[in-house]
Amino acid sequence: MRLTGAEIIEDGAAVALTWRDGRRARFHAIWLRDNALDAATRAPSNGQRLITILDIPAGTRLGAAMPTEEGDLALRFLPEGKDAVFPAHWLAERAYDAAR
Repeated sequence: MRLTGAEIIEDGAAVALTWRDGRRARFHAIWLRDNALDAATRAPSNGQRLITILDIPAGTRLGAAMPTEEGDLALRFLPEGKDAVFPAHWLAERAYDAAR
């Protein structure tokens, strides 16, 4: 499952994604930042969250969003300047506004 498109919407408050099969979904910046899979946000050994929502700046928005060569999602969060990559299949399984 690969992403073919990523468009920042709502002045950076969200991103609209398109998968190769034509599926589309939106994800909000705060939700993505809270669920980032990097070692500073989640423990690599067990996936335990290492931050709380209070650790995320209230004005968090997306500064960049693009599919990687592998078809995953690369993001830059502002104002932190934090980069994160989300597997496309992981996002598809958690698409909270998609029709079921």
